[in-house]
Amino acid sequence: MKRRLSRRALLRGAGVCLALPWLESVSPRGARAGEPGAPKRFLLCTFPNGAPHHWWETAPAFGKTLRGADFKLPRVLEHFAPVKSKMLMISRLGNYTWSNEQIPYIEPSHSRCTAALSTCVDADQLGRAAGQDLGAWVGNGVSVDQLIVQKAGPEQATRIPSLQTGLGVKPGFFDERSYAYNQAISWKGPREPLKRSVNPKAVFDALVSAGAASAAPVPGLTVEQARIEAERRAAAEKSVIDAVLADANALMRRAGSDDRKIVQQYLDSLREIEKNVARVNAAIPANLGCAPIGEPGMVPEPPGPGEGLNENDSTEAGEYRHDDHANVMIDLIVMAIQCDVTRVVTHMLDDARSEFEYRCIPEDVRAMVGLEHNPASSLHFHASQHAPGALDRVTEDGRYRIVEESNLDFAAINCWLGQKAAQLAQRLDAIPEGDGTVLDHSVMVYMSEMRTHDHDAYDLPIVLLGGDGVFLNDAHVAYNAVGNDRQLRDLWFTILNQYYELGVGSFGDDLRGVPNALLEEILR
Repeated sequence: MKRRLSRRALLRGAGVCLALPWLESVSPRGARAGEPGAPKRFLLCTFPNGAPHHWWETAPAFGKTLRGADFKLPRVLEHFAPVKSKMLMISRLGNYTWSNEQIPYIEPSHSRCTAALSTCVDADQLGRAAGQDLGAWVGNGVSVDQLIVQKAGPEQATRIPSLQTGLGVKPGFFDERSYAYNQAISWKGPREPLKRSVNPKAVFDALVSAGAASAAPVPGLTVEQARIEAERRAAAEKSVIDAVLADANALMRRAGSDDRKIVQQYLDSLREIEKNVARVNAAIPANLGCAPIGEPGMVPEPPGPGEGLNENDSTEAGEYRHDDHANVMIDLIVMAIQCDVTRVVTHMLDDARSEFEYRCIPEDVRAMVGLEHNPASSLHFHASQHAPGALDRVTEDGRYRIVEESNLDFAAINCWLGQKAAQLAQRLDAIPEGDGTVLDHSVMVYMSEMRTHDHDAYDLPIVLLGGDGVFLNDAHVAYNAVGNDRQLRDLWFTILNQYYELGVGSFGDDLRGVPNALLEEILR
């Protein structure tokens, strides 16, 4: 090429400013993932209500590690098999040292445990210290994802600093606390939660249409003009690709053959995403925050706790399909990462204390945990958490004793949620980048805010993928039993300092006075 393209090269036209994927032609000379200037990414994917006993059925004994062929996936995580070599399970980590009670039993559990998942701070205690009514109080620490945004430096800056997405179309009750603790895991500041968006159209517009134009306007167009152009395209049912086609063709003539293939694949996948977004978005009514927005911003409250959609609910636009919704949100997250619009994503697979009925789970996924397919079954998430199933605090043969096996509805829901997280991981792993893949050069954490049926905040179910050679892969590390376990705050501390090399002195609270320490056992 006679002149090198800028790393921030964009495809422009008719009110669209579309970012390119990572291309060798575009990246700085000699830049490789893992080196200064190369992208570092953090994805936190969460599910509520804990996990069934099946999650730990292949776990090593306390204080032990299993690697390679000795590391077996539990049945609820078998969808991760294609990326097992890039996966690390972590067991026996707690998140309770911020509690005044200094025990792992947290009440109200759904709100407080979710609030502390990414901050390791007690939101209730902050409210008490401020003399506030806890039912109206909104306050927390800065979350790990937002600390990354604030401290990672200009070389990691993107047009959208972070993206918050989710699937919570049937919010649960809020434990007499603010929605913020049930529908947000990103906290930009102590009083500033960043609520997840469940609306694919709003996320899409933020990434490639009005939102992208407002962050990096097309020369000669104001933000309002760009918004009008986007509305005209939508009315005429024209793709954003049509708007940038001339610029794309000019780029293709100048790029190398490998980069031409990458750009063409990206445009093809984008067109398919547009079709899926239009189809899924049509079935989500406006009262769930579906009005298109010009740029990422506040998401209006849902109709109310316990209200919203369930699988097959009829709307004026059609029937709601949760699997379609989940898949298109994965498409959007992959697009955001691939085109470098953002490098920090939090994705809530459901809201805390979900009341959703998972009738969407197909027969083959139910069969993985031994659940017979019954089309009439509701698979109500919160009800299944309170149905049969119990793990003890008492240990037996190096593990926590199973008092009662988890009901299969709860296991099937967990298996489906794992399928969606695995799907996202595999999509990222399918994108080549430098000496590996996008997944290799990211840290993706998949986890819940509580253990299991008991609502306790110890032995959290946690999976880490990727890590750019910083973390063990193809392994399961187990820490010790409660009281001698390690804390989630140390996982965030380790990611901040070992992967991002931010030199953070501490993260989260420990009312015992125990300082942060690296989780050496999970490092290479």
